[in-house]
Amino acid sequence: MLKTEKTKPFQKWFDSIKDKILKVAVRQKIERIEKDGYLGKTSPIGDGISEIKFKMGAGYRIYFNLYIEGSEVWLLSGGDKSTQQKDIDAAKELLKEIQEKREAKKDEQI
Repeated sequence: MLKTEKTKPFQKWFDSIKDKILKVAVRQKIERIEKDGYLGKTSPIGDGISEIKFKMGAGYRIYFNLYIEGSEVWLLSGGDKSTQQKDIDAAKELLKEIQEKREAKKDEQI
């Protein structure tokens, strides 16, 4: 079992999905991650970010970070093949911010 954390950009992307079949597929993927801890086939893209591809439509993807210490999957952003590089860049920026917050929390606990 893994906990999922959805960033605002991810939630905004998810809410904007108009394709009902894709929306159900994404929701089911998230539920399986949370229930079974199963990510399925993923591909690392660098800097701590991986992607989950959906073989439907315009080549949809979810960009995420698996945070081992907290047993969490951070859903950073989503998109399709046409916005892939922009989505990856945004995910990298979000992950930097999240990592800085994690470090600050660790420093507070010491």
